Amino acid sequence: MMLSLIDRTDANWDLQNYHLYDPWALLHARLGLDYYAAGYQSYFNPLADLPYFILKCVIAPAWPRLVALLAGIPYGIMIFLVLGLSSRFVRGRKMIFIAALLGLTGTTTLSEIGTSYDDILVTDFLLAAMVCLLQEGTYPALAAGLLAGIGIALKLTAGVFALPLALYLMALPPPPPPPVRVSRLVAFTLAGAGGFLIAYGWWGWRLWQHFGDPFYPMFGSLFPSPWAMPITGQDTRFFPKTTLQWLAYPFFWLQGKPFIVAELKMRDPRFALAYLAIAGVLGTAARRRLPSRETLALWLFIVSGYLIWLWGFSIIRYALPIEVLSGVFIATVLQSSWPERRMEVPLALLTVFCLAFSKPMGWGRIGYGKTLISAPVPSMPEGTLLLVKGVPLGFVLPYLSPAPSHIVALDFLHPGSPEWAALQAMLQQQRPVWLLTTAHLSPSGTITDLAPFGLRPALRACQPVHTAVQKAIELCPLIQPTAAKPS
Repeated sequence: MMLSLIDRTDANWDLQNYHLYDPWALLHARLGLDYYAAGYQSYFNPLADLPYFILKCVIAPAWPRLVALLAGIPYGIMIFLVLGLSSRFVRGRKMIFIAALLGLTGTTTLSEIGTSYDDILVTDFLLAAMVCLLQEGTYPALAAGLLAGIGIALKLTAGVFALPLALYLMALPPPPPPPVRVSRLVAFTLAGAGGFLIAYGWWGWRLWQHFGDPFYPMFGSLFPSPWAMPITGQDTRFFPKTTLQWLAYPFFWLQGKPFIVAELKMRDPRFALAYLAIAGVLGTAARRRLPSRETLALWLFIVSGYLIWLWGFSIIRYALPIEVLSGVFIATVLQSSWPERRMEVPLALLTVFCLAFSKPMGWGRIGYGKTLISAPVPSMPEGTLLLVKGVPLGFVLPYLSPAPSHIVALDFLHPGSPEWAALQAMLQQQRPVWLLTTAHLSPSGTITDLAPFGLRPALRACQPVHTAVQKAIELCPLIQPTAAKPS
């Protein structure tokens, strides 16, 4: 929590885009009123962002230090869970602590403390599931499945670890008789489905009612809908580009360049060291000195999780469960390969090297003397139809007063779509129409996206929206044509 306080107020790009808009839209029943107001992320499950929004915007808007302090709670829980897992797999008190420290100080983990990315929160659920599965019996398997299902529901990208968790369960030492192992897997699977339905089912049902797709706007090919956008939901920017990268991707992260596994510059040797540790695994197998079943289960989770993550996303933020367990993985390999030696010093030296060599991402923070919205937002008439042009602008929308009747993102409009027709119908009602934009308005006041509707900004009436993170946001009334609207 203190690390979160030291890092100051979160102001990352995703928070500016949708982490504040989504819970605000939920609390104000905006589903069906707005159209892609914060991009396609407008329709993500808002449950994970709800506590942060309530704390930041409802309970303690004037106490940013308190918000930052409490936002560090998920990392505190993570420390407890990683230490618990390390104590189960690693031998020796010093080794347990060093192994946990190595993983907990990973580049991605440190950069996300106190942020709204939710990767640490989701990882807590997965780690807690791993802890539960170490206990014998069916009830711990049920608890583990429930935790894993909820975690995946909060952020669907965590779904890449569903199969690795199942493999981890099956590889753990089964209590006699052998059929119990299968029953634990069944219990884990059913509870996982139940946890997912608890945390996501309510939201998926609402999306189904509005759009005919419980994962809207994703998976449009599985759930055909007239509202569907041509969106795959898979970000392919970070996939390995060559065969060599596919085979040894972590070594390419050591360059510290942007747009390898993250948008920003980052450097982290932990995954590369884990790669090298696999050679120790092979050496151990060759000498027939296999570790315990529990350790093999951990290795199976990490290796399978990495391979599925690499194929599914290759985005470092989504590999957080592997990163925080990387120290435990390396420690278990060292202890399995060289059980007769004391490994505290080598592992401590590796930890110091990683701390010195790593370069965390800077996702964006602001000082406690600043706020996202640094002055009152210009007011609009009651019942205004607000058009949005540019990103990220979602963080401005909860501060608008009075709230617009509808919000429509121009960047996601397509001729002939239901939204296009709905916007035309709203314009026929001659209600006030305003524009929130990051675009630089030319002296002529023309914006290509407005032309089909005959709209243009009233430039002299445009007012700036003052924020601590962007300098070119404007709120402008739009002049509507007096003639009939185009079809």
